Amino acid sequence: MPRGGGIGVFVAFVFGLFLFPDREFYLYLILSALPVFLIGIFEDIKGDIPPKRRLIFMALGAVLAIILLNSIIYSVGFFNLPLFFAIPFTIFAIVGLTNAINMIDGFNGLSTGITLIALFLFAVVTYSQKDLELFYISAFLIGAVLGFYLLNFPLGKIFLGDGGAYFLGFILAVLSILMVNRNPEISPWFPVVVLAYPIFDVLFAIFRRKFIHGVSPFTPDKFHLHSLIYKKVTKSNPLTSITIYLFVLPFAILSLMYYSNTYVLFLLFLIFCLLYLMFYYFLSKDTLLKNSREN
Repeated sequence: MPRGGGIGVFVAFVFGLFLFPDREFYLYLILSALPVFLIGIFEDIKGDIPPKRRLIFMALGAVLAIILLNSIIYSVGFFNLPLFFAIPFTIFAIVGLTNAINMIDGFNGLSTGITLIALFLFAVVTYSQKDLELFYISAFLIGAVLGFYLLNFPLGKIFLGDGGAYFLGFILAVLSILMVNRNPEISPWFPVVVLAYPIFDVLFAIFRRKFIHGVSPFTPDKFHLHSLIYKKVTKSNPLTSITIYLFVLPFAILSLMYYSNTYVLFLLFLIFCLLYLMFYYFLSKDTLLKNSREN
């Protein structure tokens, strides 16, 4: 199957943004995303790229976003972060979400469906705050992703590829940070709840690989929640994605209702994580025990 869907998403998004006369902000955004997109495309073409090399390019993109766009996580809602900690934490968060979207790109429409849900909510909230620059970013990326989604889901006629997944993850991360920094009414936990599935999935994957399986956090595996749902429940590629949508949507809707309430959003994230762990344990207890004995 062709893995160049991300190229179409990238080109459509850039073309849409550059229809506007005030292009400097959008140019900085594209320049920041370029290292991430290019290393992903190179990986799609060449094959196995060492994880450290990928991380370097992702970190470079994050640094460019910090310098060009002031995309820094200054606050976590309950307290502000000192700058010496905020900058490395921002790089970690951007790189983390960039990888997280790629990690959930295992079934037709899964990563792009989650992305579309997030972008729709971001568009609604930024429009309500009259932040039209970020609204246009969300709206044009919805259009670019939707064109790909119609070919990818449910039959998988084309795949996003690493370049596309990295690009979407990076834009979602930077958009989340800018949305909060530019609009004080939006809680930092709003994008966290909206993107709770990829965020918690990548954090849990790191923990699981390191402390349960005893392997490198960069080692790919098929023990993600969506993989277990496919094996144990749906036995269907597109139905697995729909199952994850149904899991995510209630939290997405509630996050939109309480986008300015940090305490409610934090509670929603905790509930999401607990439900994720409950479902994961129920689906994987036999497999995890067997894998632990083998290692």
